[in-house]
Amino acid sequence: MKPPAPARPTPARPAPAGTAKPADLPFWKRPIHFGKGGISLGSGNGPAAAGGIPKLGAQARSTLIRQLATLTAVMPVTDAVATLARQPGREAERQVLQRTNRALQAGSPLAASLPPSVFPAEVRSTIAAGEASGRLPLLLNRLADTMEAQVALRSRLISTLAYPLLLLMVAIGVILAMLLFVVPGIAEQLTGSGQTLPLLTRIVLALSGFVQSWWWLLLAVPLVAGLGLYLWLKRPGNRQRFDRALLDLPGIGGWLSALEAVRWSRLLATMLSAGLPLAEAMHITAPTLSNSAWREATNRMTQQVRAGSSLSATLGLLPNPPGLLVSLVQSGESSGRLAPLLESAASSLDRQLSDRSRTILALAEPAIIVVLGGLVGLIILAVLLPILELNTLAGAGIGAP
Repeated sequence: MKPPAPARPTPARPAPAGTAKPADLPFWKRPIHFGKGGISLGSGNGPAAAGGIPKLGAQARSTLIRQLATLTAVMPVTDAVATLARQPGREAERQVLQRTNRALQAGSPLAASLPPSVFPAEVRSTIAAGEASGRLPLLLNRLADTMEAQVALRSRLISTLAYPLLLLMVAIGVILAMLLFVVPGIAEQLTGSGQTLPLLTRIVLALSGFVQSWWWLLLAVPLVAGLGLYLWLKRPGNRQRFDRALLDLPGIGGWLSALEAVRWSRLLATMLSAGLPLAEAMHITAPTLSNSAWREATNRMTQQVRAGSSLSATLGLLPNPPGLLVSLVQSGESSGRLAPLLESAASSLDRQLSDRSRTILALAEPAIIVVLGGLVGLIILAVLLPILELNTLAGAGIGAP
């Protein structure tokens, strides 16, 4: 009996004509993948595609880009990265630089060597454009300026909100401490006197009793409300409705729109200056926006721009766009200077946000102090009123014949 003939290996099918690997495409045509590791450009099996790279903060990323911009102006990219990798510093930064250096030594360009989990798509696309055009030091400097401006804006906003929030927490803590420890110690003396207590005193005593009995409810309600909001936002469509509702709030909505407009215009200006087509620059910018309503609107604008519309014609899709941004985009398209005027819009809106933040801080500090002083004064007055009435009655009794 003859043994069965071995199976013939199936010949590999040739790739269809006109199909190119992602690594062979221009950097602005490579697919962008969204996953747990962040945004990554499809560039094939590059050495930077593997995981295990530590994350870096925005400040650390901007510092690395600034150092690269300085060194690449006087030495090749490989020498610049190798020099930075040998410098003492944080372990996370050293690991990122060593990984990038190994990829460069293997022959990959800088944009493909940077780990996608550390450097987002807009950074790597701008660097790829600089390498393709021979203007890498210039575009690295522009990219560093953009990243540093974003870090500075975020730091200003945090510093603006931190002090009022700290004052508010101290105010709530002082009031709760008085209701939990000070008022109950005096309540027995006040109620034991047998006199009719003033209305303000009765309100404070009732509030103190509620806090003593139901303190756990005061902690549970914010936690349950926060968890419920978090789960609700996870449902499809709810996040966008919530973000759009925030943009419609009086006062706060314009402030949030200006924040998104600064990031939107600054990133577009950087990538357009690097040579990316407008539609691809918008496609890369959209995932970086924190407000989902602006993100979805930018995606719709990208589709219309690819279909032939101008950028200014699609600005109406943005929720509550600042008037300055609309005017400068229209002027930029008509004059052929879209990237510089987008940068001007970002700088102007950034200054307006800084001025508004300082105004809010100047008004919030005295307001919180006045409210805190008023509430503490009311509690003290509620305690003193019965004592003053007792002294009045005692004085009247002594002076009576």
